[in-house]
Amino acid sequence: MRKYFILAVLASAALAACTRDIQPETTTMVIRAGIDNSSTRTSLDFDGSSSSAKVVWNSGDAIRIIAYSGGRYQSSVFTTADEGVNVGEFSCHSWNPVNDGLYAAIYPADKFKGFSYDSSRGFIFGLVVPPVQQAVKGGVEKGLIRSFSAIGDATDMSGNITFKNALAMLRFRITGASASQVKKVKLVANATIAGDCMAYVSEDRQYIDFDTNRWFLPQEYGPMSNVELTGDFQDGADYYFTTLPCTSSGFSLLFFDAADEMIARYSDKNLTLTRSHIVDLGTIRLDEAFGEPNPNVIKYMSHSKGSKPVTIAIVGEGFTASEQDKFVTLAKSATDFLFSTEPFKSYKDYFNVYLMKAVSKESGASITDGNGNITTRRDSYFEARWGANSYNDLSSNYDKVWGFVSARCPEILSGEKTINEVAVAMIINDSRYGGRCYSNSSGRCVAHIPYTDNGGGLAWSYPDNVAADDAVVGSVRIVTNAERDELGRSRGDWRNTFLHEFGGHGFSRLSDEYWYGTSYSTGTYVTGHDWPVPMGLNISGTYDKVPWQEELLDRQAELVARDDHYSRVGRFQGGDVMICNRWRCEKISCMIDNRQYFSAWQRCLIVKRIMSLAGETFSIDDFFAKDVTVDPLRDVKASGAPAAAGMEIEHASYTEYPLLPPPVLVY
Repeated sequence: MRKYFILAVLASAALAACTRDIQPETTTMVIRAGIDNSSTRTSLDFDGSSSSAKVVWNSGDAIRIIAYSGGRYQSSVFTTADEGVNVGEFSCHSWNPVNDGLYAAIYPADKFKGFSYDSSRGFIFGLVVPPVQQAVKGGVEKGLIRSFSAIGDATDMSGNITFKNALAMLRFRITGASASQVKKVKLVANATIAGDCMAYVSEDRQYIDFDTNRWFLPQEYGPMSNVELTGDFQDGADYYFTTLPCTSSGFSLLFFDAADEMIARYSDKNLTLTRSHIVDLGTIRLDEAFGEPNPNVIKYMSHSKGSKPVTIAIVGEGFTASEQDKFVTLAKSATDFLFSTEPFKSYKDYFNVYLMKAVSKESGASITDGNGNITTRRDSYFEARWGANSYNDLSSNYDKVWGFVSARCPEILSGEKTINEVAVAMIINDSRYGGRCYSNSSGRCVAHIPYTDNGGGLAWSYPDNVAADDAVVGSVRIVTNAERDELGRSRGDWRNTFLHEFGGHGFSRLSDEYWYGTSYSTGTYVTGHDWPVPMGLNISGTYDKVPWQEELLDRQAELVARDDHYSRVGRFQGGDVMICNRWRCEKISCMIDNRQYFSAWQRCLIVKRIMSLAGETFSIDDFFAKDVTVDPLRDVKASGAPAAAGMEIEHASYTEYPLLPPPVLVY
């Protein structure tokens, strides 16, 4: 039996000049469209004897051709009545010729979302790659952009338009006891692989560039990191995803039965999907029963409030196979510490927390010269490393971390969340001091926290100098011992670093509120305030317009009447590692010396983020009704009352450590 492969193409053409200007009359136009087989580097083989797909047109196929000249353009649909041909005749009965114009074509016509032309980049097309595709044994669904997209050219409108591939494909087959029960297969990537996008096509057709962060309105799907194949799957048959070209750091294939129970396959390797090529994943065996949990992903906390969960993932780094129990113990201890701290304690029921095991070949993390160059290598899973006597270059392969979590987090796999909405903490099996968070503008993060001193006592101090006047920039003075006594001296262990790096920087997107020496910037812009997911809103770049003015300062008399601790709220100079020209809400908080206390404005920002991620509406009055203002270091011990559970850490001795470096902003 002859098997046909339905061409789905994106074509652009810069044609030789026509001899006619745009006319008010219309004419019938016939063109011929084919495929440039020399550029079709695929391994798709329908009959077992060819390394390329047989690409044909069928009756009713439609392409859209755009004519552009001097800011004027027309867009018309051409259809074919040909059946099963490689080169088909397409006609349009309402064509207006364009003089000295450029021409472009896109197939299928109904996936065209818009058009523009840029003198430096050429044609720009709006394109939709559907995130739900019909599974077809050995092929693809007819009439949709499921197989190829292509770019082509033509010498003139009376000649042929020749298409070239623009999209990528992924092939797999399944076998095993559960294979015949599969009704849906979902590819989850750590990159945009479907949905609305823009395709940039040069006039000389030498390149195609996709922008998945922009699209033409109306938006149909937006950028999507997953593609589904739905239908009846057969044991041993080939099936195909069609995707946008990209590189994904890790990916998952999820197989669902009729009851929507799942079998998952994960890979932490890079998946490179290149236009005009098919990646073959080979045969995947499904011998286990649907619905079996992943033993390396432990759900430690489950949400009971919110429209959707607020999800946290904790991964282990530098833990060998025999040390996985140690990782689980430390991860549980860090989680318990976080949720014994306000406001996380009061909003605990909104969270899902997952502990994810990653097996390293060697214990610990690599050692660098302090400038990122490894001097002693440890074969750890995420390649964590920092200096032997410094920590400013603490880093890891954070793309691998995000890919690892994306491939295992249930809410990401289900499509309920993206990696931008799942905060990640990395506990490192290394006794050296350190800690640093990497965050980007879209919300994703990974906070690095070593198991410093094997759980021994750590201590941190308030800075030595402070602004002499909170309203006047430039004058500084030395902090007195009386002030240090009033603020309290922070003591704890590695979990305080976890609270600061992950609870403060990573999840809550807070900036540091300490400062170095006496240097400062004269600018008022605070990095991250205007990001899609803002960062650093706990810091103000001006004294007069602080972010907490309306919600705290303007209501301070009312709040103090309710709770005297709100009298601590003000405008205190110093923060964002600058001693002057930055302001914070309170004198002391976790974002200065790692204590188990977030300031009033920090608590407000944390709850706002929790409510946003939970799909709930934030209410300032509800926040105040639930707000717990106690600083365990100053208020609990000062009152003579016993410390609350988890709020007091006692060690035989404490090692004084400096404050950690500010977060790294990954744009």
